Amino acid sequence: MASTPAAEREALAATVTVDPARTKMLADAQEFDRQGLQTYGQIKHRISWPQPINGASTALIDDCQDRSNSGSLETATGNKVTVGVSGLHYQGQLVRDVDGVWRVSQSFFLKDEPC
Repeated sequence: MASTPAAEREALAATVTVDPARTKMLADAQEFDRQGLQTYGQIKHRISWPQPINGASTALIDDCQDRSNSGSLETATGNKVTVGVSGLHYQGQLVRDVDGVWRVSQSFFLKDEPC
């Protein structure tokens, strides 16, 4: 999101998120702009479904992320500020939106739960 032009962020975020995740995503991108940062690299995902959906309109998703080849860098210099690590456990709450598309409504970093 940080590399997307500010004027295009709301529309892009709406394709994959609903509030409160959308507001958080947009605020984080704005904060990167304020600090003169961008993201670099790619995050590898290992997705799983800890609970069956069974026709519900909400779902829980697990993501074991490897961020060791990604991070943030200074936009002006290209210098890396952070480098991620592997084995980060995230969980997301998805909702089936009115158009039938699943979107993220919340995400959580599970600090003390290895994946």
